[in-house]
Amino acid sequence: MQKLVTVLTSLFLTSTLFSASVAHASGLEAEDVWLRESVPGAENGAGFGVFHNHSEEDIAIVSASSNASADVEIHRHVHQHGQMAMEQIDALIVPAGESVTLRPGGYHLMFTQLKQPLAVGDSYELTLRFDNGDSMQLTVPVKPLLQ
Repeated sequence: MQKLVTVLTSLFLTSTLFSASVAHASGLEAEDVWLRESVPGAENGAGFGVFHNHSEEDIAIVSASSNASADVEIHRHVHQHGQMAMEQIDALIVPAGESVTLRPGGYHLMFTQLKQPLAVGDSYELTLRFDNGDSMQLTVPVKPLLQ
């Protein structure tokens, strides 16, 4: 009996941890969404993760908000005049049946005017809004600067 309780507890904890890192809404699956810890003195932060579109239609993430910052913008890195630059975009399109990865040096969520430094081990709420009016609520952890 003790062995069964141990196995069931392990399965519950594993499923709880897995479900915390994956969320679904409107055919979109968010996987391993996280915030990068703040560098000392930083006023802004960045969020990353993978979005899988399991629907037959493109899905557009048009805005985001969080209790970690005053605003959340959708950004991408681009090459301009031989240098990398960030630019805000109106929407992140996740094509039907495909995935888009947000990562350092590419697409990312920019958390502007942080309310406090992002510290490893902390978690924050993140709401993503889609062009069809739906939204997705996530709890995202802060992970180390270097991964």
